[in-house]
Amino acid sequence: MNNKKNILLMGHVDGLGGAQIAYRELIDFVKAEGHNLRIINITDDKKGGRAIDAELVLGRVEHKAPGLFDKIKKYRSLQSAAKKAKRFKPDVFVSIGLSNSSNFITRYLSNDCFKIAQDFIANRSKDEEIWAKSRGSFNGIAVQAPSMLIYWQTNLADASGVNWLPCFPAPPVSGVLRKQNDSAKQQIRLAYFGRLAGNKGLPLLFNTLNTLPDRQNITLDLWGKGEEDANLKKLAGELDLNNIVNFKGGYPADREGAELMASYDGLVLTSTEMEGLPLVLLESMAYGLPFMATNIGAIRDCCIDNPDTVLVEPNQRAISEGLSKLIASIKTKAFDPIRLRNYYDQNFSHKVMADRWRICFNNPKQFFNEVQ
Repeated sequence: MNNKKNILLMGHVDGLGGAQIAYRELIDFVKAEGHNLRIINITDDKKGGRAIDAELVLGRVEHKAPGLFDKIKKYRSLQSAAKKAKRFKPDVFVSIGLSNSSNFITRYLSNDCFKIAQDFIANRSKDEEIWAKSRGSFNGIAVQAPSMLIYWQTNLADASGVNWLPCFPAPPVSGVLRKQNDSAKQQIRLAYFGRLAGNKGLPLLFNTLNTLPDRQNITLDLWGKGEEDANLKKLAGELDLNNIVNFKGGYPADREGAELMASYDGLVLTSTEMEGLPLVLLESMAYGLPFMATNIGAIRDCCIDNPDTVLVEPNQRAISEGLSKLIASIKTKAFDPIRLRNYYDQNFSHKVMADRWRICFNNPKQFFNEVQ
């Protein structure tokens, strides 16, 4: 390529969350573009990261450091990675997510290196410590979606240096698309894919299921693990939902995971806080699976002019009305998997996202100074 650059990426590799997927997919994109790439992995596993990326790794930095010894170890890991990064002389440094560790790395990089921190969390306070530190350490802050950029343009006296860059989801598996059955639906199969965490609003969803008049004809499979697992199982028992809600554990990846997602009638995401634009919703669209989601973070960005989604406010009444609408539309076959996949291709496909990243890498200073 004519504009080959030294690019340094830093991000989390433990687990299968959106941040980890975005980091992995950006690595693959930069490699495919032909840039000279190096990476710094944030991981609590000595062997954390993919084997195919081993030759690119400048360092591994611990994520958790609970004790004094752990903190000393993490500092040494950071210092070692930072010195190697300095010798690499990157033209562009991208941190996938805001972190004190990536702020530390920037101190060792020259002024000629354009430093970008990508933020997944919408509607932060401008006084939040990590946001303020990152704005001081990086040349550009890349929020995940257009609505997140509008938020900062509205809430900052000076929003220069802030623009939006998408997070790459996992590429859709070819040949997988939800089938629209001709026969009437007797049993509605819904799914949730993600962490069982406090910000996901799952108690609100459980309470809604408990009030549905035909709940015996509905099942909800929860795919994922998390700190709320025990509490949610207890609540399901208290609401007599054990025959409706199924805790499935970790979900498979690649083709098996794609075919699993496409086998459902609908997806639900009832987050109440701390979201950007969840990649699971992009995957859902890619496989033609309609969804109901709450209007949190940048979720609304993938519901604009999209008839195959149901967007609701994050409260009990709205979720109850939205879930009833989702189920009714499934029963009447109002959702069209081909139309939903086309919407994904036009707005959130790898090509659409890649074009924006190319513009950024070609001239990052101009990209963040001439916001569009």
